[in-house]
Amino acid sequence: MDVVCATQTAHVAPPSGEGLPITVIDGSFWRADDPVVVAYPSLFTTDVRYNLHSSEPLDDAPVEQATAAPGEKRTTRRGGA
Repeated sequence: MDVVCATQTAHVAPPSGEGLPITVIDGSFWRADDPVVVAYPSLFTTDVRYNLHSSEPLDDAPVEQATAAPGEKRTTRRGGA
């Protein structure tokens, strides 16, 4: 069985459109084929390191590069008319 981990806490409408809101709790694990996961995939991750507890730092955790490397050109889009 494949599982995913919630990346945030949220109250979402039931995928069926009927019934009470469903609470997704940050760090909770869900079946990957659950209707809530299928309807709201942005709330979940398959990255097993998310919400993983360890007594030692995880050196292989993904790190986003915030600035351009020397010689690298990045394009940006600015809002406006």
